[in-house]
Amino acid sequence: MQTYTYVSNGKFELTEKPKPIIVHERDAIVKVTLASICSSDLHIKHGSVPRAVPGITVGHEMVGIVEEVGDAVTHVKPGDRVTVNVETFCGECYFCKKGYVNNCTDQNGGWALGCRIDGGQAEYVRVPFADQGLNKIPDEVTDRQALFVGDVLATGYWATRISEITEDDTVLIIGAGPTGICTLLCVMLKNPKHIIMCEKDEERIHFMNKHYPEVLTVSPEDCEEFVKKTSDHGGADVVLEVAGAESTFKLAWECARPNAVAIRLDEGCTQRRASTDPVLRVPL
Repeated sequence: MQTYTYVSNGKFELTEKPKPIIVHERDAIVKVTLASICSSDLHIKHGSVPRAVPGITVGHEMVGIVEEVGDAVTHVKPGDRVTVNVETFCGECYFCKKGYVNNCTDQNGGWALGCRIDGGQAEYVRVPFADQGLNKIPDEVTDRQALFVGDVLATGYWATRISEITEDDTVLIIGAGPTGICTLLCVMLKNPKHIIMCEKDEERIHFMNKHYPEVLTVSPEDCEEFVKKTSDHGGADVVLEVAGAESTFKLAWECARPNAVAIRLDEGCTQRRASTDPVLRVPL
């Protein structure tokens, strides 16, 4: 089968590989019907993900049909349409039991697919821990509609969940790309007092103003002053940094009030921090 493979720094190629097989009783083989390219895939190409293994098939955003399952798999069966989680996790280690599945200690846990083991830019993919990593797609949901569930939407949902947003909060989201929009949709479910979207691209700002007129928009240059004027406590109560640049992470701290929650969404994980005062910010 043809696969899109990370060959070396700066180089992806279409290569031929054999169809994957069941290696462990908790594996499943999925026939990929639709996949997308994540910015994390591009980070691998450009050498920004040191743990990525040359020779692996990239891709961790995909949906498909279960082709085969290991003897211990009970949640899905051949013929099921499924989404594939970006995180594969054992469900049994200390971190999995605490809910921090991105830190699963198994060698195939965390962000493994398309990074340390072959991913979904291929006709077929082996998914470890299939009972945790696959979710059935309802008949009325198309592959295209379900595609973001395994990574982009899930990342935004997880960040929203752990940020403990209340209806009195001012929430700042930095970056209105696909992950930023998915994060926004999840934040809106919490009904905070203010949602502010910081974005430098004029087309994205226009999109925001057209489709989400209730959300305030601001450029990075004006963000800090705007947030402090809009919020009740001298800065945002929650900051979700989705742009991924060093400058935007710095901006997140500058816009957060003392003791705010700041979360960075990045490459299959979320990182949570709390600001303690205007000068010193200490990781949780």
